[in-house]
Amino acid sequence: MNDEDRGYIFLTHLFTAIPLWGILFNGIMWHAFKEKSRDIVFNAHQGIFFQAIFLAAVLMGLIVHLFTKLVSVINGSLASVLSSVNFLIIILFMVAYELTCLFAMWNTLQGRNFEYPIIGEKLRE
Repeated sequence: MNDEDRGYIFLTHLFTAIPLWGILFNGIMWHAFKEKSRDIVFNAHQGIFFQAIFLAAVLMGLIVHLFTKLVSVINGSLASVLSSVNFLIIILFMVAYELTCLFAMWNTLQGRNFEYPIIGEKLRE
């Protein structure tokens, strides 16, 4: 990664940390740099896919939450336990997501390339 691209790559990871805006911003970055910098485009693609996976997981958490509402009609205490576990999993997932984005930003500022787990490998193929 060259010094000129480093700032833009940092921004791709910064906006990936902001749900929904990251997909929009990284889409703009991809479009703006698709003919100029393979590194920026690669990191923008990573951000889009990483955030899409995050949003899918949050959607699953919301579906489980709705399921616990249905269970509460049958058994209130079981629904309470399911709801608490679901909430804990969502919080842990969000913290892990944000820490991964911060780690990506830090690596970029240090001039190192960063690949999100699994996503980076698949995009390189």
